[in-house]
Amino acid sequence: MLTWLSKDGKIIFASRAIRSFAFGFISIIIGIYLKEIGLSVSYIGILLSSSIFGGALFSILVGRYAAKHGLKTMFLLSSLVSLIGITFYILTNNYVILVLASLIAFISPSGREMGPFLSLEQAYLSFTSKNRARTFSFFNITSNLAITFGSLLGFLPSTLQNYSHMNIVTSFKTVFILYLLLNLITLFLYSRISEVKFEQERIKLSDRSKKVITKLSLLFCVDSFAGGFVISSIISLWFHTKFNLALSTISVIFFVGNSIETVSYYLSGKLAERLGLINTMVFTHIPSSIFLILMSFMPSAYLASLFYFLRLSLSEMDIPARQAYVVSIVEPQERSQAASITTTAKLIASSISPSIATRVLLLPFLSPFVIAGALKIIYDLTLFYNFKKIKPTEE
Repeated sequence: MLTWLSKDGKIIFASRAIRSFAFGFISIIIGIYLKEIGLSVSYIGILLSSSIFGGALFSILVGRYAAKHGLKTMFLLSSLVSLIGITFYILTNNYVILVLASLIAFISPSGREMGPFLSLEQAYLSFTSKNRARTFSFFNITSNLAITFGSLLGFLPSTLQNYSHMNIVTSFKTVFILYLLLNLITLFLYSRISEVKFEQERIKLSDRSKKVITKLSLLFCVDSFAGGFVISSIISLWFHTKFNLALSTISVIFFVGNSIETVSYYLSGKLAERLGLINTMVFTHIPSSIFLILMSFMPSAYLASLFYFLRLSLSEMDIPARQAYVVSIVEPQERSQAASITTTAKLIASSISPSIATRVLLLPFLSPFVIAGALKIIYDLTLFYNFKKIKPTEE
């Protein structure tokens, strides 16, 4: 199985699957957990923002020093730092300490990789794989499936309360202990891989590429800022607060939603071949944003879930097209730097919005869903207007 992958590559696959599985359930419970320990929604938003910002900051630092110190060293350092942050989540309810812990725990409130590991894994696989296209395809499939099945474990706190008679806070902390153990396993796996060091080329972007990438980065910042309003933790907290849904029910909603999202993600490639990259990005994103806005006005959890599923059937279709577009409109030697710049800009932008989203969580006309949907539509129309004539090389 996976014969084109080296032993080290298979270890990276396994570690990614474990971490994604953990993200699947921790992203659902973290907002509700912070509410249960007595934090206000404003404080919860700041903590979620801190988690994303810490991941973005560490990604920049790791990218700067990976070539010099080696990828394995960066994997181990990132894992150790993360374990320290997670431990503080288990040991204390102190708000200030939790903010500091959020910066280094790399807990993804979105359910997706937002810390330093993704860039490290992609770099490592590019050095150790014989078939890169197949490797990265299976890498994404592995991650998405793991997140989907991990979301089913969102029911654990409720189960522990009902069958082990734990109090609410203890049941949540027990799940964080499971999360810690899974991260310990990934640390062990990283210790088994070979070290990889490499020469880091300093490529200077051409004036044309600088202009295009700057404009794209600013647009992607708008999209990511909007996306930060509707990360998994915010949506889970909204279902719990507005409809008083149990975690077991929310867990099923996310499992179904993630399953739909995974299927749509892989259909996007065929759609991009027929419509073109920009058209795929825009014409799937706008209906998705409309469904997102309508979700805010649904009177029942059933209808809200329905519009959530409709949104997810389209919302991820722009991601492969967007990734392909960014690297297709610059010169081959500039692609890595272009991807790095746009990714970093997106992460930083998305770290701001959760702190705002929780403050407007239950407002009907200014809810996170309305704000996010409106901003995303503005982003799509601006993107289409500015880039419809800039064709990638394969078109």
